[in-house]
Formats: sequence, structure tokens, C-alpha cells
Amino acid sequence: MLFFMQCTAQNGQARLESFAMFNKLSGPPLTNKYSEISAVKVVYSLHDKQIYYLDYHEYKLHIDFCNTLRYQNYTVSEFNRANYSESPEREYLLGNINYIKSADRYVLELSPTDGMKLDDIDFLYDQILATSFLTDNNFSFLLNSARLLQRENEFLNILPIITPSEIYQDITYQAIGKHKGYGRIRFIEDIVNEKQEIQKTDILVLDKTPLEAPQVAGILVSELQTPLSHLTILAQNRKIPIAALKQAYNNANLKKWDGVLVEYEVQNDTFLFTEIDQLPETGDLPAQVNLRFNLSMKTLVDVNHLNKKMGMHVGNKAANFGTLYKLSKKNDFKTPEGAFAIPFYFYAEHIKNTKAQELIKKLAQGNQLSDTAIQNILKEIRKTIRNSPLSKDLHNSVLEKLNIHPEYSNWRFRSSTNAEDAQGFSGAGLYTSKTAVLGDAKRTIDRAIKKVWASLWTYNAYRERNYYGMDQQKVYMGILVHRSFPDEAVNGVAITKNIYRPENYGFVVNAQLGNENVVQPTPGVVCDQFICFPNNASRLYADRGVVDILTTSSLNNGKLVMTDDEIQHLAEQLEYIKRYYAIRTVSNKRYNELGFDLEFKLDSKNRQLYIKQIRIYND
Repeated sequence: MLFFMQCTAQNGQARLESFAMFNKLSGPPLTNKYSEISAVKVVYSLHDKQIYYLDYHEYKLHIDFCNTLRYQNYTVSEFNRANYSESPEREYLLGNINYIKSADRYVLELSPTDGMKLDDIDFLYDQILATSFLTDNNFSFLLNSARLLQRENEFLNILPIITPSEIYQDITYQAIGKHKGYGRIRFIEDIVNEKQEIQKTDILVLDKTPLEAPQVAGILVSELQTPLSHLTILAQNRKIPIAALKQAYNNANLKKWDGVLVEYEVQNDTFLFTEIDQLPETGDLPAQVNLRFNLSMKTLVDVNHLNKKMGMHVGNKAANFGTLYKLSKKNDFKTPEGAFAIPFYFYAEHIKNTKAQELIKKLAQGNQLSDTAIQNILKEIRKTIRNSPLSKDLHNSVLEKLNIHPEYSNWRFRSSTNAEDAQGFSGAGLYTSKTAVLGDAKRTIDRAIKKVWASLWTYNAYRERNYYGMDQQKVYMGILVHRSFPDEAVNGVAITKNIYRPENYGFVVNAQLGNENVVQPTPGVVCDQFICFPNNASRLYADRGVVDILTTSSLNNGKLVMTDDEIQHLAEQLEYIKRYYAIRTVSNKRYNELGFDLEFKLDSKNRQLYIKQIRIYND
């Protein structure tokens, strides 16, 4: 038996009288795209010609309220199909009034799937003004989807608008790693020059995003981060508290905490420093990562032969690339041309019988060595690798491979170790990739290979592996080689899960013009950040080309760097790849919660989609 509660004034308020009332009714926004935002759901009944402001504590979703309002029993799919479209069956205009704390203003936001007509948007906006404490001075309509943003000029003459990038500019706080840690607050101006003095029990307050982060108890940085920045990945890997707060380093109130021993907790909308008398006992260490390797492969490996089983010979990145290559033959994307791998064997031979081999053994002493001694040993290992002559046979074999494709002169040599791109450990940003240019006296094949090999022994890479209990003597570097993209139109990264709304559909994408890095961008540069949906996600998204926008590129006049068709095409290819990997990945996560991290490009000549890397998204 179904029981429907009668809707009363207590269930849906006809007026929103004050900020205090807003706070009483409000809850978290539908998604966690931004921090420091609270929301009140609003419903306008076309049948009753009445507006309702919902109490979040009673109704988490619009459908929950609407089903009680007229004694209906909509299923979610029926409700969505009728009320997020221009269907004549539509009974409700639905929205969220979001309060942006950092900007002290309110915005009307529709679901990015909503096909509401412009006249209805204007009508709903006016109804809110007529029944609330909001005014045109503090209330705007958010152009949160590609569909709406493309009609910006039409809205300008009708009602106040705001774009996602304008909201992002006003955001002052960002929760990156929602964890708790214990340590002493330290303001560090130059992390590179001061890293020797940094302790594991330090909680760092930084002005700039570090390219390398030592092992610490937590980080507070003054620059906002993207979902796949190295600092974000670091928070996921180490499970330490990390947050971003604009001007944190120069904040006078925070400076008072310098040197204080604290509990540091990062929450969605704030962080907390709580003074403590002593550090608690160390918690559980991360699970050890076992390293697989096999040195029996003594020839270069063509892309046709790269697969998961080859990972122990060539590294995880090259092995995954081989799988992408095979998938590209059955679908509508490409992998960079001319690809092959240099197996671990050649790295092992290069350091064999050199001082590097003995120094690597010496590192096994681990805790018996001082930090300074470790850094000196690592420096000597890198120097030995770079200065030792490369095998002429290897050089000639690589050159022969490159000459098969005379149309390309720029070649990318990419790190592919057995200590990265693995389940439980991504190793993002730990190792170096280099470009060789045929005919260039400086950017040679030999230099590129040896630079990549040497990057295995940077201080940051060594420390991170040590943190995960890896045997440093079992770490090997392979190299993935393919043609380079000196003039790409777009580069980007994608996560095949909706990290802003758990268990829901959606892929998170960061994209930027040319070769401007989306993971470690130039200070002040913002990339496209959006959520896209494959057509088979559900009927709600099918054939709609839904794009939920967080920010737009600061290098592209506030416009997305990809067209609607290009974004939808990317979403379809990501879904195809995810389904292939999902059934071959051991995980207890449901499909929507299982994510993979991919890198992609659009070629400048014809905007062809290339996908160049995939690894599991370790969150």
C-alpha cells in the first residue's frame, strides 16, 4: 500500500523571506563542483500556479516533494523525462537557488540536463524575485551548461546572468584531500631550497603549487587545483589533508599558527586547525606495492605486441598504451603513430657494471642513511646514467624504428616504469618524459633515453616509492616512444567517473588550448573543466549532448575549447574504453564509481581525437 503525505506550508514554503530562512531550508548543492555553497530547491507547479521553496531536511530531491504535492507516484525516469524537457507533459519548473559564500551572492541553477525554454527560465526567475528577499542586485541566472552558454547574448537582454568562470574566480577555498592529519604548521616560501629541512610531521602552508612534494602530514596551498593536478593525485595516494585557500600564505590570522602543533582536518567547506599537546601514534602505513619485472625481452617491442602481459617487460604505461592501440582499431579515436617500447632490459644493461648499480644497492640500507646522504647517492646515480655511453645497437635500433615514419621528426620518449600507473599507486608526475628531434644536435635520441632513465632516481620518486614500501632494487624503467605533438590544438585529461556527484553518471574533463599544461598550468591560467555524459548513460542524457560546465578556458575568451560534437564524441570513446577495462579490472566498486584517468589530444591539422594514456583512478 502506498501512502502519500499531504503537502502543507511546512513542507513547501510559498515565500523565502530572509537569509535566516534560507539557512534553515538549505542543504548542500546537488554536486560538489565548488566549495562554500549552500542551496535551496525551488519548484514552480504549472498546474497550481504556485511556487514552493523546499526544506532540504524533508526533501533531498525535487521528485520527493512533487510526488507528495499532487499525490503522484512518478518513477525517477518518468519524472525526469517529463520535467527536464520541453515536453507538453511537463508539470513543474525546477531549480536550485545557490548561495555562494565567497561572493555573497545567489544564483539560480538548473540541472544541466534541463531543456527548459528561455521564456520559462525568465518566468521562474521573476517568480523567485516576487516571492523572496532576493533582488536583481544579488541574484543571477547561472549559465552552467554548454546549451545555455551558447545563448548568452539572448539572456543578456532578459535577466542578470553569471558564467561558471565568474563563480570560479570568486571561489576562495577548495577541499582537495578530505582527511585528517597531525603535525606542526610551517610556512615555506621556497619548497625546493628548503626541502632538506622539511619533516614528515610538518603541515606546510605554501604560496605556490609545488612541482614536487616531500612526505609531510598535510598541505595548505594558496592556489586552486584541478582534479588531476599532481597535488590532487598526491592527496589521493597518501590520504593526507590538502586544501587550497587563496592568499593562505599571506593570511595574518594563519601566520599566528606558524610553529604550532595541530590536528589539521579538511572538510568540504572549511578546514580546521586544533592545537594539540603531542603527536598521536603513527597510523597505518599504506599497503606495500609489489613490483613485477622481467629482463628477458632483449628487443624493441612494436605497438602491435604491447599488452597487459608485457607490463613486466616494458612497464605499465607502455602496456596500457598497447591496449588503447588495439581498441582504437575498433572505434573512432587514434593513438599517436609510430609507437614502440624500449624494455627494462636495456636500462638494466646500461647501468650494469657501473657505479650506479652499486649505489642503488647502497640505497637498500634505507633508514641507516641520512637524508643528505640519500640525496647525494641519487644525484650520483643520475649523473652516472647520463654520462655513460648508450649502446650503439640500441641507438641504431631506435633510429631504424623512427625512420619508418619520415613524416615525423619530433619523437616523445615517455617514462614507463613498473612503479607507476598501477592499482593503488599512480605515480603521477614522478618521472620525466623527453622529446628527441631528428637532426637536432642537442635534442638527440641518446640524450632523451638517458634523461628518462635517470629520472627514475630523483629524490621525490625515491621518497614516494619508499613511502609505499617498494624494494628500490626492483624498480625498472622502460620507455614508450611515439611521435610527438608540437602543435596540438587541444590537450586534456579525463576521469571516467563523476567525482562531484558520487554514484551518478558523468565523466570529468579538463581541456586547454595547445600545449598549455592542464595538470600544472601557468599561474593564473584556467582551463576548461566540465562534466560530459555518454549517450547510453540513461535516457535523460541520450542525444542531448549535455555538458555541465565548471570553468571555461582563460585563453579562449571564456568559450569552451572543444565543440559540442567533439565533447560528445570524446564522451562516447571514453565510455567504450571504460567498459572494456571495467570488466578486466579487479575492484569492489560499482561501475559508476570505478574511474580511469586518461590523457587525450586533438591534432591541430584536422582535430582528430588521440588518446595517449590510461591508468586506474586511485581515489
